[in-house]
Amino acid sequence: ARAKQKVEENTLLLAQDVLALYATRETLQRPPFDPSKEIQIQKFEETFPYQPTPDQKTCFEDVENDMVWKSRPMDRLVCGDVGFGKTEVALRALYRVVANGRQGALLAPTGVLAAQHYKNMLKRMGPDTEFNCNIALLRGGMGKNTKAGRELRDQIQRGEIDLIVGTHALLSNDLKFKDLGILVVDEEQRFGVKQKERLKLICDGIDVLTLSATPIPRTLQMSLSGIRDTSTIRSPPPMRKPTITYVQDFSEEIVHEAISRELERGGQCYYVVPRISMLEEAENTLEKLFPGIGIIQAHGRMSRGTAEENVAQFAEGNYQILLATTVIENGVDIPTVNTIVIQNSQAFGMSTLYQLRGRVGRSDLQAYAYFLFREDAVTEQAAMRLQAIGELNELGSGFDVANRDLEIRGAGSLLGTEQSGMAAKVGFDLYMRMLKKSIRQLRGLDLPTIPRTNILLPNGEGSIEVSGPSGKSHAFQIPKKYIPVGEERRKQETSARLAESTAKLVELTNQWKETYGPLPSSLQKQLKTMHLHACTRRLGIDLVGLQDDGNGHVDCILRSPGLRPRHWGHICPSLPKGVPTKGLNVVFPPRFSMTGDEQEIVGGQKLDLKDLLTDSTYSDEQEEWDALDEEEVEAMKVISSAYNVEDLEEVDLEQYPRFVIHDFGSIPEGQRVDALLKVLLPSAKVVYEKQEKDKANAKVAAELREKRELLKKSQKEQRALGLPL
Repeated sequence: ARAKQKVEENTLLLAQDVLALYATRETLQRPPFDPSKEIQIQKFEETFPYQPTPDQKTCFEDVENDMVWKSRPMDRLVCGDVGFGKTEVALRALYRVVANGRQGALLAPTGVLAAQHYKNMLKRMGPDTEFNCNIALLRGGMGKNTKAGRELRDQIQRGEIDLIVGTHALLSNDLKFKDLGILVVDEEQRFGVKQKERLKLICDGIDVLTLSATPIPRTLQMSLSGIRDTSTIRSPPPMRKPTITYVQDFSEEIVHEAISRELERGGQCYYVVPRISMLEEAENTLEKLFPGIGIIQAHGRMSRGTAEENVAQFAEGNYQILLATTVIENGVDIPTVNTIVIQNSQAFGMSTLYQLRGRVGRSDLQAYAYFLFREDAVTEQAAMRLQAIGELNELGSGFDVANRDLEIRGAGSLLGTEQSGMAAKVGFDLYMRMLKKSIRQLRGLDLPTIPRTNILLPNGEGSIEVSGPSGKSHAFQIPKKYIPVGEERRKQETSARLAESTAKLVELTNQWKETYGPLPSSLQKQLKTMHLHACTRRLGIDLVGLQDDGNGHVDCILRSPGLRPRHWGHICPSLPKGVPTKGLNVVFPPRFSMTGDEQEIVGGQKLDLKDLLTDSTYSDEQEEWDALDEEEVEAMKVISSAYNVEDLEEVDLEQYPRFVIHDFGSIPEGQRVDALLKVLLPSAKVVYEKQEKDKANAKVAAELREKRELLKKSQKEQRALGLPL
């Protein structure tokens, strides 16, 4: 109990830091990408040869929301199993940047993987396609002192290259971009601490998209506690089968059996060893077992470009076995290879084992992975790793592998200080649960703000979609006559589109009146719609539409998936007279109400706050908390996929918290935006003010803590020197 109390204190402190980090992150700004360019992006999306999986679709939308609908730079981790389509998410983001006239860079851990990405990008959007992007590969051996390296660096600096793919060379100080818009980091776990620090410098104010099948524990811990945005692709492509995994003692018979089975069906094999010095012995063994078989090697010490070339030769089917070290761990994608044998598997880390297994099973054939170990060399941790990899063999278990790795290794530090000891005291799951609980308690009003609302009223009333010659783009446009200069007009459109509150919009329009004169009536009408969207976003409303109530009346339903009774309990006391706004009812489904039945809170009537604020979310029941936490995560997923809804009929509204305005159908067309604004504005204002206050408090608390730490440190130094305090 004492240990738990100590950890609770620790998580509260850490939660303060996390919230301060949130607050600082929210203050970072950059101009978002232009929504009117999304029509071009849609054309690019149509060239994807597969049907996207449901998770992929959600992921595409998350990234679009981050890049187009938020003014803080994207920092998103896309966690998806090997071969589940993370690369497509990256390609679409990179193309969006180029369509907006900026540069994009993709950082890969190995030359083999960089070369593969480069080929892929050329095929999808290179100079020979309708998208005509100028793409370059910066590989080892193209330093600033070589002719090719100098030329390429000059082209990048002049902005002649749109997309740059490369390995660590991309991080060097001498590489200058003309206008970098995004950095995609593939397989982040392969980069060291120094490279990560360099990344932080480069990425200041730039959108960052990180792809990983097994995120390193700290990255995972940051995304679990919500410091980083995360999208998970768990749905496998159709026809994909889980790889059958064997974990056993090494013997030549097993190697013979495994490879023979693959060769008999006309396939190829990978054979992996942990060290370059073991390659020769392994090759001799294989030649003894399979005389005359075609074997080709790939490892990191080969002369420049040789490993890539050998992998390409193997991919063309000229050899039956690729004998390699872990250079093939990332991104080598050869569908004809469906057996992998890993010798001395006890010497590899968890994510490497998982990545290696992911090299096979990339087609609809059954794949096999053999993790062979030497009994005498297995440590306790290695045994746990091998046991975990044997158990976690479902498709899409990369996130679970990283989670298990967290438990085996501890997470290190979340924000850079040593926290793993605390997590070890109570177990990682409980630690994360306590941290999330602390964050929730400190945040007060943690109603999630959303990037955009889909308003489905008749004749497009209240929508900010603009119809153009080639379809619809979700935007807001100022008349050209009012602000003639294109660049300035776009800047002002963005400010209005992403305004955090109606107060900010009023401020903005006052500036316009001073600078450009009175507002034209068409713009005034559009601005009302912008005010409505500022309110709905702040109240977490992602979907608005009309629904027949069954008694001949039409209601307006405003779905707010993240709204909870505790939020409404925090908001109501600050409303005029401390009473919910008249005409605006709130409905909570049974799973969120205290009574276990659907609960409707009627606007205009005084309510008992005790019922709303006695929140089961703070109970210590583990199952209850986990279910609730899962619920919050799911709510956020739903929000990101609301923009594809074309009719309220598609959604089971009974399942979600929602605002209801009864008999909305009696309000004449043309007056509905005003009617919505009238009832939503008071609550939206309260939420905005409370959340701003929470942010400010979090920053102050963190600054105070920092000062205390500095004071402690200087006192310690003085003591060490024997000076009086």
